[in-house]
Amino acid sequence: MPRSPTAIPELDGLRAIAVLLVVVRHGVNPFWSESDGLFPVFGWDLGIPMTNGWIGVDLFFVLSGFLITHQVLKRYGKGFGRPDVGDYVYRRAMRIVPAYFVAIAIALSGLIPYWSVSGDRLGARVGYHLLFLQDYLPSNILSVFWSLGVEEKFYALAPFLLMGILRLDSMRGRYIALGAVALLPTVFRVITTLTTSGIDDYADFFPVYRSPFHMTFDGLAVGVLAAFIYRDRDQLAWTSRPRTVNGLFWAGAIPYLWLAAGQPLMDSISLFDKLVLQAALGWTAGAMLLSLALGGGPSGVFRHGWMFVVSKLSYSWYLMHIMFVPLALRITDGLFGADTASPGVRFVLFAPTYLALSLTAAFALHFAAEKPFLILRDRTRSDHELTPVARSA
Repeated sequence: MPRSPTAIPELDGLRAIAVLLVVVRHGVNPFWSESDGLFPVFGWDLGIPMTNGWIGVDLFFVLSGFLITHQVLKRYGKGFGRPDVGDYVYRRAMRIVPAYFVAIAIALSGLIPYWSVSGDRLGARVGYHLLFLQDYLPSNILSVFWSLGVEEKFYALAPFLLMGILRLDSMRGRYIALGAVALLPTVFRVITTLTTSGIDDYADFFPVYRSPFHMTFDGLAVGVLAAFIYRDRDQLAWTSRPRTVNGLFWAGAIPYLWLAAGQPLMDSISLFDKLVLQAALGWTAGAMLLSLALGGGPSGVFRHGWMFVVSKLSYSWYLMHIMFVPLALRITDGLFGADTASPGVRFVLFAPTYLALSLTAAFALHFAAEKPFLILRDRTRSDHELTPVARSA
């Protein structure tokens, strides 16, 4: 698992935190109830940030927006155009598709005990999952696949967005355009709220407000904006002021942590959930990311070696982890009994088995399906291996 010499190591730490949040969220689900809690402490419950771990998806979105834009700007330069799109698509496909297709096959295969997928209209469901349409249609092979539908649409649109932004001569114009794009999902949510009624629980909220790409790409757009600021950092004086850059991290981290730990999110759907929450998660995560990229915040915390390993496994772990929840529950209940302890104790007993099984599967998928195609991708030589200056020459 080599670290690229040009990588921003702190972002590996953010990616590790993002996947851990999601993995813990799905692990704690069988044990959590808002009425009983999990680990009560002086009127608060330690289970709250665990059950709110779905916000790790929004952190993933910000990371994806930043890294895709950063890589495009670094690989192709200001001249990014139609001749580069084929190379871009090839590299994205080799990164995302092989492990995803293998994960679908594993989910359908019956190889994992106690995990099964309904056979109802299975051909049609597999078909639209292969086309990454599960953000607009039910994500009912694996629930976590919905976010891949969102990200793939972003990857498809990103070249055209970036070509348009890069052709704007004015830096101010570029940032106005990027800010406008980042605000679009909020506009769509406002319109939906004004024209739709009766959405007051999560089951109704998810397919209308959370899952569809056009309603939820806040974080991706914020990541694009952060990547342009990072690229232009030599021209933006404030990015070299340590106090400002450190303040940016805490301006994002404090409200992000408050949202994560203050109370269970979306147990009942409010106007805040419909209009503000996803934007707040995107902008606060974006502030943390940009600060860390610029050398601010507690950067040393995000450079630990274990975080780098988890970040490398994050995609495969995200794809595989939820399939092992039923098996880990059966093993834990078989060893310790299903009704002999409180939900908190049962979760503590369950967690090691769940993490061990899902991490083993993540290692297997990473080395069997994800990494080989990344190696093949990086061995493919093209004129894009040259710097933008060399190509233009």
